[in-house]
Amino acid sequence: MSQLAKFGMILGIICLAATLVLAVTYEITKPKIEAQLKSEESAALKEILPGADAFKEKSVEGIEYFDATKGGDLVGYCVRVVANGYNGYIRIVVGIDRSGVIKGVQVLEQYETPGLGSKITEVRPGEKDAWFLRQFKGKSASAVTLKKDVDAITGATISSRAVTDAVRNTVTDFLSKVGKR
Repeated sequence: MSQLAKFGMILGIICLAATLVLAVTYEITKPKIEAQLKSEESAALKEILPGADAFKEKSVEGIEYFDATKGGDLVGYCVRVVANGYNGYIRIVVGIDRSGVIKGVQVLEQYETPGLGSKITEVRPGEKDAWFLRQFKGKSASAVTLKKDVDAITGATISSRAVTDAVRNTVTDFLSKVGKR
C-alpha cells in the first residue's frame, strides 16, 4: 500500500470519528437546547403581555401564535415572527392586544453583526428593556413603519427594516386571518 493511500485512510478514519462525535453530541444536547429555547420564549411571553396568566399555543394558516388569557378571558395574542436580517434570521415574539396594538416585542434569537445590527437587543445603562424594541409599544401593528414610527439604528438600517417590516407584515396577516374565524 502506498504512503498516499495510508495517509488517506488515516484521514478518513479521523473524519469519520469526528463526525460520529459531533452527531452524538448533537443528539445529547438537542433536548436541552430545545428546553432552554422554550423557557426563554415562556419568559418573553410573560414580559410582553404581563396582563396574561396563561398562554395557549395555536396556529392559523401557517402563522404560529399564542392566545393570551387572564382568568380564562382572552386579553391578546403573542405572535411568532421571523425576520430576514443582514446576517441571518431573527426570531421575534410580538405581544398585541385584541385590537392589534403592540404591547411588547422581544427578540428571541438573532445573528446580526455585533455592535451594529445586534443593537436591536441593546439595553442602555439604567434601562430594563431594549430601546429599539421599546419604540413599537403602543403603536398599531398594521401601521408601524421605519423612520416614521420607529427610528432606525445608525449603521444597521437593514436589521432595523427587517424587524419593523416583519412585525408589521406578520401581525397584519395574522389579524386578517384571525378576523376570518
